[in-house]
Amino acid sequence: ENKITNCGIAKSTGGRHSVLYQINPDVFYAIGIDLQVDRMICVLTNSIGKIISTREVFLQSKDEWYVINTLNQTIDELSAANHIFLPDIGGIGIGVPGIVQNSTGLIEFAPNLGWQNVNLNQLLKYDKPILIENEANAAAIGEKALGSAGNIANMLYISIGAGIGCGLMLNNRLYTGHSYHAGEFGHMTVDPNGVPCHCGNQGCWEAYASNNATFERYNQIATEKIHSYDDFLEQVLQNNSQATAVLDTTVKYLGIGIANLVNGLNPEMVIIGGKITAIKDQVYHPLLKQIKDHCLNKAYSGFTLEFSQLKNQGTAIGMASIVIDEVMNHDNTLGNNA
Repeated sequence: ENKITNCGIAKSTGGRHSVLYQINPDVFYAIGIDLQVDRMICVLTNSIGKIISTREVFLQSKDEWYVINTLNQTIDELSAANHIFLPDIGGIGIGVPGIVQNSTGLIEFAPNLGWQNVNLNQLLKYDKPILIENEANAAAIGEKALGSAGNIANMLYISIGAGIGCGLMLNNRLYTGHSYHAGEFGHMTVDPNGVPCHCGNQGCWEAYASNNATFERYNQIATEKIHSYDDFLEQVLQNNSQATAVLDTTVKYLGIGIANLVNGLNPEMVIIGGKITAIKDQVYHPLLKQIKDHCLNKAYSGFTLEFSQLKNQGTAIGMASIVIDEVMNHDNTLGNNA
């Protein structure tokens, strides 16, 4: 199969006609996975990033062996359902809510999963490149690839889920920090004497503004308790007064945290992703007001607030993009005939 294909003749400018080439879009396929606390979201793309298929799988446990087995099974099923087999797959990318060593596949610390020092490269069964990245970093890359940030050089992506993760793009490059731990803004302190966080500290931003924090705060005051954050979203959409009051508190803490980041980082755009996008109409203007109230005028006037338009697929899309980039840059056979 040709890995480079002829796609036409360029318009002549007086000399010889130039032949145009492009990567064969089906020369390999990429699998991107967003591993969350309660589910995994998977996308299968071709070699130019076009999404071929998606799959969402709910997890019944956070036990690492259960999750590993579910990952293996889901990758097999997604590939087989699309008549794509292991030799056709360029690599597998997995976004994880925690601190990772992407060079080794080691998940150093994922507090909301309860994982520490888990190496996915060693545990998954595939003899293919397996690339690991923090889920918010991957989502930032997904927003650059297919989302709202295509032309934005300096952007902050905020992932709101069981915790809060952030991916930071500076001058069109993902900023990872000295030891690849940058972006853990969910664990910046907003109240030094505040509520305990899963990380072991007190008063972390995500302990006040994450989905888990919102869900727990609602059940503390609710006339009828709910079973999930999805139930909370439904109460907000039904204009439940208790849910609205709890949402106001969440928005207050979100706004304070984002204002701190806008003041310190001066991004062109802040993109919010996660289930909260389902109530963006209720959140957008109150959140923007909170940010403005706590921001320096110059910093506030220079940025745009967006909610992700990639639904729940930003991290998975970003991981597929990372796989494609890795294969394109390191596969020496590209450009030759197979």
